[in-house]
Amino acid sequence: MEPPGSQSDLIAAFEEGRVEGIVLAAPRIDTHISHVFLTADRVYKLKRSVQLPFLDFTTVELRHKACLAELDANRPLAPAMYLGAEPIVAIGDGLYRIGGPGQPLDWVVVMRRFAQEDQFDELARAGRLTPQLIDQTADVIAAAHAAAKPVLTAGHVADYRGIIHELHATEDHGAHQLDLEPGDPAVFDRLDAELAHIDPLIEARRRAGKVHRAHSDLHLRNICLFEGRPTPFDAMEFDAHMATKDRLYDLAFLLMDLVRIGHLPEANRLMNRYWDTSGEEETAFRVLPFFMALRAAVRFAVGIEEGKLEDAAVYRALALKLLAPARPRAVCVGGLSGVGKTTIARAIAARLPGPAGARLLRTDVLRKLALGQAPEAPAGVPGLYSSAARASVYEIMFTHSREALASGISTVLDATFQSAIMRLEASAQAGGQVIGIWLDAPLDVRLARIAARKGDASDADAEVAKAQEDPAELGAGWQRVDASGTVDETIDNALAVLD
Repeated sequence: MEPPGSQSDLIAAFEEGRVEGIVLAAPRIDTHISHVFLTADRVYKLKRSVQLPFLDFTTVELRHKACLAELDANRPLAPAMYLGAEPIVAIGDGLYRIGGPGQPLDWVVVMRRFAQEDQFDELARAGRLTPQLIDQTADVIAAAHAAAKPVLTAGHVADYRGIIHELHATEDHGAHQLDLEPGDPAVFDRLDAELAHIDPLIEARRRAGKVHRAHSDLHLRNICLFEGRPTPFDAMEFDAHMATKDRLYDLAFLLMDLVRIGHLPEANRLMNRYWDTSGEEETAFRVLPFFMALRAAVRFAVGIEEGKLEDAAVYRALALKLLAPARPRAVCVGGLSGVGKTTIARAIAARLPGPAGARLLRTDVLRKLALGQAPEAPAGVPGLYSSAARASVYEIMFTHSREALASGISTVLDATFQSAIMRLEASAQAGGQVIGIWLDAPLDVRLARIAARKGDASDADAEVAKAQEDPAELGAGWQRVDASGTVDETIDNALAVLD
């Protein structure tokens, strides 16, 4: 029998019903640093009494400190989920209680429980990661990053190089444990080489305040739908330095995870929404493939260490693919209001070369951002569609496009492109190697689609649509595509032009 008050006895007490008021509703979950006990509406996380290369939980005091650190790391993102850190105290006869007076024998983090099916990996499997949910998730992450205090003493190039070398050592150790020869070091060599190329940009971003304490474990299993809101949880709490990196290294984990499972439209939408709402520069796309590849390499090395060779192979292949991107392409999607440009542009963007597809630049969104508004907010500003206002927002779009293309990511430009001058200027993107797709649909179809819009960035109403005229000649590089049918039919028609 385990000594009363020992951690092993406390674990047994949870499972045997000897903790007052605790009735388990599911089997215990063991992670490398915690024992997790689930009741109908609560989660109790007991830090394991372990010492690992990166943490020491061998005393009650250290575990208490770790519980408080977990609260500090997670409450900014999930204040309603993380209820507190409570002591476990003895009440006699081998019985225990959570909280109250008495000598703490150990400590637990107490959380409100969420439905397992609302975890993002489960939502992805069930096809429940809706466009609205993806947008909300990007907004939550962008807001958390904007609120974080910049740290100028971390996020150096040397920090990322240290991660690469540690991962190489981890992969070697895991291989030897399995009596295998270490694999081809190409993934680590390419990470090192890419880091050398982006060294100046990494340092410039650090000096610009883009490094801060972040979630740092932001993958699909660590986000859930909680009280109707996307909620990241289980942030890294045990190493503040490890969790203090470039904000895009934080986002890169989730983008990599979505790409890994083949959810390219979701990854592309998340990436573009984050860029739009965070105000991130287009030049930052130069570092995103490296950060995503480094995240994949982390999972690769851990997979070898854990003996999960098939998973490791998937992550390794993804890392190498991210580090060898295809040449970016530029596509323009034009047409009169209500023709369905954005739907088709999104479908194209998810398929073009880029770390998570192409940068989607939409005049309707850029117009709102220039006004300091959220994309879906009604503008309420007169003259938005005057000639001068149109020219201004098109020039903003072209500037963003040139910067994104120069940073190695494809672009999709979504605008009406009614003006021959604007179509001509659009064709100058990417050294003139641009495909222009003009979507055609009758007025009655366009008006029906405008009437069905909900929460869209466009302020073009029926009167705007009626006043528009279809250009007789589109010019070189542009092709007409029938958009009067279903969405799938139009996407197929557009992709045929690209192919």
